Amino acid sequence: MGSSRLICSFIGVLIHLRESPGCSAASSIDVPLRGAAVQSSTYAGWSAGQAIDGSCSPDGNDSCSHTGEMDNPWWRLQLDGVYRVSVIEITNRNIARDRLDGVEIHIGNSLVNNGNDNPRCAIIHDVPDGLTQTVHCWGMEGMYVNFYKPFNTTYLMLCEVKVYGELAPPPPSISTPGVGMNVTLVGKRLCWSDALFYCRDYHWDLLTLRGPVEQEIVDHLVARAPFPLTSHLWVGLRRSILGSSWFWMSGDPMDFTQWDEASQEPSPCGGVSSIERSTWRQRFCGEHLNFICFTGGKKVRFFSTTRVKPTCKN
Repeated sequence: MGSSRLICSFIGVLIHLRESPGCSAASSIDVPLRGAAVQSSTYAGWSAGQAIDGSCSPDGNDSCSHTGEMDNPWWRLQLDGVYRVSVIEITNRNIARDRLDGVEIHIGNSLVNNGNDNPRCAIIHDVPDGLTQTVHCWGMEGMYVNFYKPFNTTYLMLCEVKVYGELAPPPPSISTPGVGMNVTLVGKRLCWSDALFYCRDYHWDLLTLRGPVEQEIVDHLVARAPFPLTSHLWVGLRRSILGSSWFWMSGDPMDFTQWDEASQEPSPCGGVSSIERSTWRQRFCGEHLNFICFTGGKKVRFFSTTRVKPTCKN
């Protein structure tokens, strides 16, 4: 693994952060990155972003984040990509230091339970000999870094969080030109809604199949995939919530279908078979399957201020 990079984020802007003397032992590299911090609640204006403002002051007020008193408070940093996290530095406040005791650090790519169900890196506690402590996460991968305190009627307070790591390599994929677009089969396995987010983050959208020519392109692409595939592959098929009609997430008309009517399951998500050519099937939306994205054609503009709700549901 190459040298670690400092991943320090601030809401909505590009910034350069310089290490404050005595508050970091991991790196002195200035790195401009974008990101956002949110928390479960906010006490007296002590916002989530104050824990990533570059100041390691333990005095509170304008330099620390602070939730309100509540059950199971949490704070989350969304990085600007998927990283292999090596080290996290946490600066505690100089009073009420026990509020850091028992806080769990979770890293991953899911927002189920606000990201608090992602794999756990460590459980941290107040350190008597210093306000800043270092936690090693040994290359855990994720876009979200959560601090979660699984206790009732309590606060969560952080004066500075610094995350070090490097961009994770992309999952295996294979691409081919399509009709006015580029088609990419992704080796990563996700539920349907997370596959949709992935395609919209890194490509344009989940694939739309508008006719037999595009279906044949997909069949040939699947046949030469250099990595193992799930039995079905997510595409941009979705069924109307209040009816039985299907539509493409890209907004294209449903003028062409290849449904296998003999073996349908009552699910609002659709995929193509990787085993039987030119066959579509309904699948349970929570299944973790490979998926197909496309770039080009009609761009769908997708906006989300936060992704705080579970995604892997029907």
